Amino acid sequence: MTDKIAQQPAPHRKRTQKGFNWYWRLFATGFAFASFGLGGLFMALTIFPAMMLVLQDREKRRRYAQLVIFRGFRVFAGMLDIIGVASVETENIAQLRAANGSIIIANHPTLLDVVMILAQLDKCQCVVKHQLFRNPFLFGVVRAAGFIRNDDNPEHLIKQAKHHLSDGACILIFPEGTRTPSNQTLGKFQRGVANIAIETQADLIPVVVHCNHDTLKKGVPWYRIAPSKIRYRIVVDKPLAFGDLHDPELSRAKQARYVTRFIRDYFVDRLKNDRAGKRT
Repeated sequence: MTDKIAQQPAPHRKRTQKGFNWYWRLFATGFAFASFGLGGLFMALTIFPAMMLVLQDREKRRRYAQLVIFRGFRVFAGMLDIIGVASVETENIAQLRAANGSIIIANHPTLLDVVMILAQLDKCQCVVKHQLFRNPFLFGVVRAAGFIRNDDNPEHLIKQAKHHLSDGACILIFPEGTRTPSNQTLGKFQRGVANIAIETQADLIPVVVHCNHDTLKKGVPWYRIAPSKIRYRIVVDKPLAFGDLHDPELSRAKQARYVTRFIRDYFVDRLKNDRAGKRT
């Protein structure tokens, strides 16, 4: 009896079988990212140099570059939906398109958030990771769009933001500064948004990004694909008036801490029932 028990195979976890759909989405995801990088390189080598020759006014050239880039993002998002990688639905997006001189704040659960948000717009400034300015495929895109480096001197960064906001442009900023770590709802919030808001007194427009899977997060490689199609839901909330957040009796440092804490608590409350993988 003992020998028979010893001969029995050890229990093991049941392996998840990967069917055609999984392998197709793996291929399609790789194809999509390759297309995205090559598309950015194509724009940098052809469209943007042509703009420099035709459009002498720098601000006008920047606006047209943003239009081309964001329309390209829209085509890319449509392709992701068609090939079964990811889809996006929006709520109150007209409010975002009509905004002027506001700071757009959004949580950052995945690598594609900025693409999915900007694909809904025709113009917008954006504070982006400084590594993109050295990326061989995307440096031309972020430079042509006039995006702001997140590692810039704080005073210069605020000066740039103030210039764009006073000119009527909106600025998209991710308060976390980088993607949310895997298995977390939110990462640590930086004070950059608060400092810009205090200096410019601009209203804040919260954009809540929901995703049905814990995928494409910080530290998660692109090839670790989700068990089913990624589905984004982008919800534009009512603007937060700066006057309602501002307490003039507090010191500058305490104001920045208060505004940062308020923004983080706001997103925590909006995402408290949101868990990766709850929707298929």
